[in-house]
This record gives sequence, structure tokens and C-alpha cells, in this order.
Amino acid sequence: AAEQLVEQARDRKEGIYSGQNALDADQLSKECLRYMYRILFLFYIEARPELGYLPAEDETWRMGYSLDSLRDLESVRLTTEESRRGEYFHQSLQRMFSLIYKGNQVSRQKDDLHESNANAFTLQGLDSHLFDPAKTPMLNRVTFSNETLQQVIQSMSLTRPTSGRKRRGRVSYTQLGINQLGAVYEALLSY
Repeated sequence: AAEQLVEQARDRKEGIYSGQNALDADQLSKECLRYMYRILFLFYIEARPELGYLPAEDETWRMGYSLDSLRDLESVRLTTEESRRGEYFHQSLQRMFSLIYKGNQVSRQKDDLHESNANAFTLQGLDSHLFDPAKTPMLNRVTFSNETLQQVIQSMSLTRPTSGRKRRGRVSYTQLGINQLGAVYEALLSY
């Protein structure tokens, strides 16, 4: 993120190391932690369908929008420069963050322009500072690569590699309680 912000400042011919345009490392760190906690929160609510927030049973959500669909790509080898530098993970996460924040209301009526809304789902917006794009103004100008976000998803969804095992196991968020989720948030903030 810092590299991209510095490059953007250079392109605008602004100094970013000092003065009023200086890169605020503390603010960038807070925004990165917020971004990580957004992902953690998505893992949590997807693992807890009994909360009834996400349309977990909806095939369109599960296959096209859920974090679980990105988890299916966590171990896919990115063999080309184009796949490593691509933006699929970033665009998918941004779309999820936006859907969580704004929601998705669908009219089930058929109209002249759209033959069917059968693959649409309804999602109540979550008016929360966590997903508010105004709370991440610096990161809103950054696009993370597939390679970077794949590593983040791997770190947050797979167990640590050990010398005795070849395969890493999947971390289950189903047993994570709300108190533990809060403790993780506090730990991230203190970090």
C-alpha cells in the first residue's frame, strides 16, 4: 500500500516524505488493520449461518460473492506475472465489503429489461464503521495484487505449516465466539 501511495504522489509531483502531503504511517497502519478485521469479520459471519445475516443458502452468494469462494483459490498457484499482479482477489473483496456496507435489495418483479431476478439475493446493509469506505481513504486509492491477497487469505484461513505435515489444514471460524472475535480486534488494535 505504501509503495503505491508513494508512486501516486510521485505521479502528481508531490512530496510524500515530509510536509502536508507526508504519508501518515499511523493512519495507513490503522486502515490496514481495519482491512484485515473486515476479512476476519467476513470469515466469522460466513462460518455462522445461524446469525442469519448472509444469504448463506443462496447459490449466487456462495459461488460468486462469498469469502469462501476466495478460500477455494487460496492454494491455486499463480504461475504467470499477469495472474500474480491481477486484481481478482482485490475486486472480489471490495465488492463484498461494499455489499456488506450498502446491502443489496432486489425486487422480485419481472420487468421489460430483465427477464429474471432468480439469481439475485437480498442482503441488509450493515451501517458500521468497520465497512465504511470513508474510514479507509488511503486504502481506497490502493489496489492489492492477487499474490498479496492470496497470501493474506492463506494466512487467515490455513493452519501454520509444520515440519511433519505436508498439507495445511483449514482454520474453522465456527467455534469462534463473539468475545474471542472482540479479543482479536483488541489485539489487532494494540498491535
